Amino acid sequence: MKSILLSLSVAISVLIFISTTNAQNPEQGNWCYTDEHQKHLIEQDPSLIQQHQELEDYILNFKKNYNASDKKAATIIIPVVIHNITHDGGIAYVSKATIDAQIQAMNDDFQRLNADAINTRSLFLPYVADLDIEFRLAHLDPNGECTEGIVRKESPYSYNTSKSAAENVKGVSYWDSKKYLNIWVIDEIEDNGDGTYIAGYAQFPGNGINSTYGIVIVDQNFGGGSRTLTHEVGHCFNLYHTFQSGCSSNCDGGGDRCCDTPPVFESSFNCDNNRNTCSTDAVDVLSPYSSDVVDQYENYMSYSNCQNMFSLDQKTRMLATLNNTSTSTGLAQLSTSGNLAFTGTADPYTTPICKPIADFSYNKEYICEGGNVTFTDESYNATPTGWAWTFTGGSPGASGASSPTITYNNAGTYGVTYSSSTSAGSSAPITKNNIITVSSLTADYPGPITYESFENTTTFNNEWIIENPEGLAWESTTAAATTGSRSVRIRNYFTSEVGEEDALISPSYDLSTAVSKTMRFKVAFAKKVSTDTDRMIVYYSTNCGESWSLKSVLSNANLTTVANQTSNFTPTLSSHWDEKVVDLSSIGTATNVRFKFLFKSGGGNNIYLDDINVGGFSVGIDEFNNVGAFNIYPNPAHSNAKISFSLFKNVENLSVNVKNALGQNVTSIINGQAFTSGQYTLSIDEQRKLPAGIYFIEFNADEVSRVQKLIIQ
Repeated sequence: MKSILLSLSVAISVLIFISTTNAQNPEQGNWCYTDEHQKHLIEQDPSLIQQHQELEDYILNFKKNYNASDKKAATIIIPVVIHNITHDGGIAYVSKATIDAQIQAMNDDFQRLNADAINTRSLFLPYVADLDIEFRLAHLDPNGECTEGIVRKESPYSYNTSKSAAENVKGVSYWDSKKYLNIWVIDEIEDNGDGTYIAGYAQFPGNGINSTYGIVIVDQNFGGGSRTLTHEVGHCFNLYHTFQSGCSSNCDGGGDRCCDTPPVFESSFNCDNNRNTCSTDAVDVLSPYSSDVVDQYENYMSYSNCQNMFSLDQKTRMLATLNNTSTSTGLAQLSTSGNLAFTGTADPYTTPICKPIADFSYNKEYICEGGNVTFTDESYNATPTGWAWTFTGGSPGASGASSPTITYNNAGTYGVTYSSSTSAGSSAPITKNNIITVSSLTADYPGPITYESFENTTTFNNEWIIENPEGLAWESTTAAATTGSRSVRIRNYFTSEVGEEDALISPSYDLSTAVSKTMRFKVAFAKKVSTDTDRMIVYYSTNCGESWSLKSVLSNANLTTVANQTSNFTPTLSSHWDEKVVDLSSIGTATNVRFKFLFKSGGGNNIYLDDINVGGFSVGIDEFNNVGAFNIYPNPAHSNAKISFSLFKNVENLSVNVKNALGQNVTSIINGQAFTSGQYTLSIDEQRKLPAGIYFIEFNADEVSRVQKLIIQ
C-alpha cells in the first residue's frame, strides 16, 4: 500500500488501494493520486481551499467548548441509503443480509461495541472513543414511499471503472445528501491499468454536501467482516489518515489534526507492537504521550489489518462536523428530528412492510434441450411472501415458488416475466427477454468439415452469439478479410478499459465425423506498445454452453501478427494474418461441441478473426486461393435460395450438393464439373422446391470443401 500526504489544500477525496506492493515512503510518489484529483478540483473551483479552511476554523472553535470524554446524552442517528450498482445481470450484487451485517458492524465500530475492542493496547486505552452514532437504513425514500433503504441499479460504471470515472456511478442513483448518507456499492475500480485496485473512497465534507458527497466502495470490501466502510465514513465525517503528513505534527497545526493519534511515517498493514516509524522528538508538545510512542495501528484511519478504535480527538472532529449547521459543509441537518421523520429513521425504528421491487437471477444461461434452470427471487425493498413467474418455452410455464426449477425441452431463446408481492401489494412485473438459450441435442453442423468465412451476415447474426458486458463487441466487418470480403473484429483500439472481456460463441459441431481433429482459424492483431497484455482464449463446451473448458490461450507473440501499431490497425496484407491450429483430439468423439473465442483487452490494438475451419484442413489465402466469396441468400429462405461464388482460378472438379440434417444427399446442383475463373450465381433446386427444414450446402472445389447451413422456412 502506498501512503498519502495530504495538506488542507489537497484534501478532498481519499482513495484506498488493494495492491500487492509493499508500503512505501509517502514522498516517493504514485500513492493514491489524490493530489492529481485535487488539482483538477481546484482548477474547476479554487474556492474549495477557503471552504476547507472555514471548516477547520469551525472545528477548532468547537473543540474549545467540547470534552470528548463526556458521554453524549442523545445518540446521533444517520439515515443511510445503499445504492447497489451491478452489471451483467447481477455481478456485484450484495444481499440484504450482507447490507444489514455491514450496518451492524459499522454501528459496533462507532459505538465501540466491536468484539476486538479488547485488543487495544493499554497505552491507547485512555484515548479510545465511543461516538454515540447510529447508522440506520432509511425506511422512507425521497418521495415518501416505503423503502428498505436499498436501491439496485444496473450500469457499466460498476465494472472496470477507472478512478477518474468512478464519480459517474453517482449519477446512476442518488438521494439528497443533505437528508441521506449515500453509499454506492459497485464491482471494481481500477487504477490506471497498473495492477492496483481501489477498495473504496470518500468525499470530505469540505468539498460540499452535494450530489457527489458520500462513499463509493467495491462489493469485495463490503460486509460485516470488512472495516473499509468504517474507514471511509471517517473520511466523510472529516477524518484524515493517521499517516497524513508522515512524522510532522499530528495536532491542531498539521497531520491528521488529532493529538492523541501519534505521527506515523508511512501506511502499513503491519500489526507489529514495536513498530515506531517516528522518533520522540517528532511528537507534538500537545500530544498526551510523554515517551517514544509506537504507531497506533489500532486506529480505523490507518491501513493496518487490526483496526479497532477511534480516538477522542477524532471523535471531536467528527462530532464537530455532525453539529455544523453550515449550508455548504455541515451535516447537522442529517440528524434533526424533522429529517429522521422524513427518512423514516426516527424511533420507534422497526422493519417496514413495503411493496417489493421485483428482480431475479438464474443459474444457467445456456443449456441443451431437456436441461433445467433454477430461478431465484432477488426482489428488494421488501421480503416477498408471494411469487408469480411466467416462463416462455419452459415446463412448467408458470410457478408460484420463490426459487423454481424449470425444464426447457425445445431449442430456442426464451425470456421470463416475474412479479413478487407482500401484504402491502404486488410489484410491477419485470421481464427479461432472451436470457435462456436452449440448443438442440443434434449439432448445428453434423458434417465432417465446416468452414466459416463470415461472408453470410444472416448466418453470423442467427448462429453466432456475441457476449459483451460493455463497450465494443465482436462485429462483422468488410474492413479486412483473408478470403472473400468479410471477417469479424473487435475495435480494441478504442477500448478504454483494460480487462474488458468480449466473447464470440460458435454454433455446435459434430466432431465425431471430422476429417481432421483440429480447428484452424486466421487472426490478425497488433499491440500498441510492447507492454500491452491482450489475450484471446479459446474454450469449448460439450453441454451447449452450460459450462466451458479451456482449450487454448493466445497472448504476446502467439497472438501478435504484426509490429506494434499506434494508429487504428487494419490488416491490409496477407502477411498481417496468422493461422492458428487448435488440437481437438481430446474431444474428437464429441457430437455436439461449441467454441468460445474470448478476447480480454490489455491496452492493444484491433483484433480480426476469419476462416474458422472445424474438422478439415487449412483453407483460405494460403492453401486455397482459387475461390473467393461463397454466399447463400436469402438465408433463411422460402422454398429456394441462390448460391453466389467467385473463382479466381480454374477449377477442374466442382461439386455443390444439398444435404439434410442427417447428412443424406437431397439434390446435386453441380456434380463434378470443370469451371473457369469468374463470378457465378446458381439457384438451389428452383423447380423442386425444398420443404421447410435445415439443409447443408456442401461446396467442393478440387477436393477442398466448405459447408454452410441453409434454413428453408
